[in-house]
Amino acid sequence: MRCPACDGQLGLPLLSSPDRLHGTPGTFSVACCMVCGLGVTLPIVRPDELAAFYPQTYGAYGLPTGALGLVSHAIRRLQERQALRTPPLALLTELPAARLLEIGCGRGDLGSWFVRRGWLVTGVEPSPEACAVARQRGVDARVGTLADVELEPESYDAVVFRQSLEHVTDPVADLRRVLGALRDGGVAIVSVPNFGCWQRRRFGGAWFHLDLPRHRLHFDADALRATLERGGFADAQTSTSSSTAGLPASIQYAIFGRACSRVALPCEPRSPPAPSPPRWHGSPTGSAVAETCFTRWRTSAGRDLR
Repeated sequence: MRCPACDGQLGLPLLSSPDRLHGTPGTFSVACCMVCGLGVTLPIVRPDELAAFYPQTYGAYGLPTGALGLVSHAIRRLQERQALRTPPLALLTELPAARLLEIGCGRGDLGSWFVRRGWLVTGVEPSPEACAVARQRGVDARVGTLADVELEPESYDAVVFRQSLEHVTDPVADLRRVLGALRDGGVAIVSVPNFGCWQRRRFGGAWFHLDLPRHRLHFDADALRATLERGGFADAQTSTSSSTAGLPASIQYAIFGRACSRVALPCEPRSPPAPSPPRWHGSPTGSAVAETCFTRWRTSAGRDLR
């Protein structure tokens, strides 16, 4: 078996786990590339088989109603305030309102934040139901994936992969597609869980952000840099920070073996506080900033943001 990022040979499985969140039948493993270190979920599946891993109850698809909806709305507004005040999304708030592309927009939480700030937001999302909700919130949500959704070339000022790059089967091809959609001077922000963190090493298959089988890829710093560079984003620069969700959810998995409380296990990513990143300038091949759900990677590359 070969690595989808560099075509290197995959090693023996490092860990395995059932689907602890939604109960997809079977046991799934992660093997790491012997060249770039990227973790790959086994068994390998075709892109048209991925939909089976996302039930209608998947948390990123719909908005709750009633009393739960009011609580959810309040939580989302708090998450919005926190996310937009901290890196890497704070970088976008420093820019004038322009055109944003979000890959894996779900029900449009992040997109709606920027719509309210005057941005024109386009989203790419495989779920028709989630796209319908996102459109109601002002997002131009297009059903499909980067492999089949048409994007206007060199038309977007910013691209965001927020907890979505780890869900794809061909990350290099997807990065190259968004690179072609960015204007000169555009910025890309990529959020992925950090497979090299202490929580993954401590909890193994019970690590919450492993999320097998939905997460097809698992990045540490080196694997993330290598994948971005092959996608056209160079001069990678990373940093990390922690959130409040990963540790308690991982403890719950370790004790009970599954999700016992969906309230405690949010599917929508959070953006925890992090130190302000250094200013950087890149070469004219595209720019990227990457973070994680509980440990943030910041990766800079390419097009100059001055």
